[in-house]
Amino acid sequence: MLEKKIDIAKKTIQKNIDFFKCPLCGTPFGFDEDSGGMPGTPSPTNSLKCQNNHSYDISKKGYINLFNGYTKIVKTYDKKLFSARKKISDAGLYGKLCEKLYEIINNIDHKSILDAGCGCGNLTVDIFENTGKNLTFAVDLSKDGIDFAAGSYCEDNILWIVGNLNNLPVADNKIDIILNIMSPANYAEFIRILKPGGVLLKVMPDADYLKELRHFIYKENDKNEYSNKDVLSNLAENMTISDIIDVNYTHKVLSENIPDLFEMTPLTANIDEREKIKDELIAKCVGDGVPDFPNGFENNFEVTLAFKIAVCGKG
Repeated sequence: MLEKKIDIAKKTIQKNIDFFKCPLCGTPFGFDEDSGGMPGTPSPTNSLKCQNNHSYDISKKGYINLFNGYTKIVKTYDKKLFSARKKISDAGLYGKLCEKLYEIINNIDHKSILDAGCGCGNLTVDIFENTGKNLTFAVDLSKDGIDFAAGSYCEDNILWIVGNLNNLPVADNKIDIILNIMSPANYAEFIRILKPGGVLLKVMPDADYLKELRHFIYKENDKNEYSNKDVLSNLAENMTISDIIDVNYTHKVLSENIPDLFEMTPLTANIDEREKIKDELIAKCVGDGVPDFPNGFENNFEVTLAFKIAVCGKG
């Protein structure tokens, strides 16, 4: 019989209980216990309990919600976006970025990784599978994203966590590598949980990231431009950057994947006439080609993927 997801998650937590702290009071966790109906024979339940009796249940879906509840969650990201993101990722959009991350990670002596802002976990799983399946915690504030991730992939040594990057439920000096891939950051928290000599890999879009999609949506509007200058500046103020690696490539998105490309990025979230623009893009990709478009496309849409990977230490 297949092992239940809740038991897989529980086993990973049990083996690594010293990595966690209560997000409310900061004290260590243990498993709550009950007698199981047998007096004098307590057994662990599926609930973590801290020294001050704050309790958190492991979901039967294979994740744990350690969100402290103090920050208002804005429901910008939903299951439709996460489903689209997984499909477009499975189609290879981020393949070369992940290959570069494998290369960097496999050259770092590590036993633990934390993916801070993992979304639906599509890149987390790819990296986990290709870097030795070392202990990996994947954290995101979106319950929908974590629910989607756990539903798609559940295995020993990887744990999905609903959690706040501003108050990570991780003990001090525990993590070898933090991944922060196109996600907000909290550098004070990253510094706190990184081991001495630990590494932050901060992945940020570069100026040409999805420039073809931005051009199609915004035409000559100033929103057509993107700069990561402020992100880099903030990073340099908080961490010691030892290297910056550029990753640039193009990828052909087939016409059947165009709706997912459109849905998977926040670039399209608040544009006027959203569905009309999406339909126009789909129509062009299944039509006879568009000679005046920057790359031209017929039955596919070639997009640019451009990133900077900053390799950072605590300083």
